[in-house]
Amino acid sequence: MSEHGPGVDRRRFITGLAGSAAALAATAGAAPSELFAQNNPFPVYPAPQGGWDVSWVERMQKAKYRAVFDSATIDGGIALTNAQTFLAGYKDVYNATDAEMGVVVVIRHRAMAIVFNDDIWARWKLGEKNDMKDRAGNARTTNPWGAAANAAAGSPAGGTIDALIARGVTFLCCNLALMRNAGEFAREMQMPLEDARKLFIESLVPGVVRQTNGIFAITRAQAAGATLLKSA
Repeated sequence: MSEHGPGVDRRRFITGLAGSAAALAATAGAAPSELFAQNNPFPVYPAPQGGWDVSWVERMQKAKYRAVFDSATIDGGIALTNAQTFLAGYKDVYNATDAEMGVVVVIRHRAMAIVFNDDIWARWKLGEKNDMKDRAGNARTTNPWGAAANAAAGSPAGGTIDALIARGVTFLCCNLALMRNAGEFAREMQMPLEDARKLFIESLVPGVVRQTNGIFAITRAQAAGATLLKSA
């Protein structure tokens, strides 16, 4: 028997109306924020006290030579190496000073371990999770890019976050990825989500600046005149 025809189409139409009515009834008492969450794939997180810090934009706009390095995966910390190489290149060719160069490194997506401090590296076993070993061949328990004190354990000289910040490089991280990592940590450690979020915010390497998301950071740097280089 055919499944088409005026009668069948009419029944389908009525069934569709009933489904729509049920959906409307289910959301009728929902708060606007709940409705937004149901229809938006991106969670909404509150901005830091005082708002999102975009003071770095003005510094970049004043620089003579500008670049933004996008790091979506760890890939051996290549984004930091590329930032070093940029600084060296313009110094070699144009005798540019660090103050004349506006360099931004954006850490996002699967690269977030780069900006977590040693406490998170040890507690969450990030060396083991990312198959990263120290010079002795053991899974790392410290962030090789976090601070110069860790360089002896296997990070490139001068390629640490604190060394590059001292030269004027700006490090930005994606808050969406940060909160996602905090959520995963909370589930694995069976701890309250809000406690994990607070912990992860406080566990960023000193000097790293949160941005609402990594895509904003990259495109804002480009709008300020920076050349985009995909680093991982």
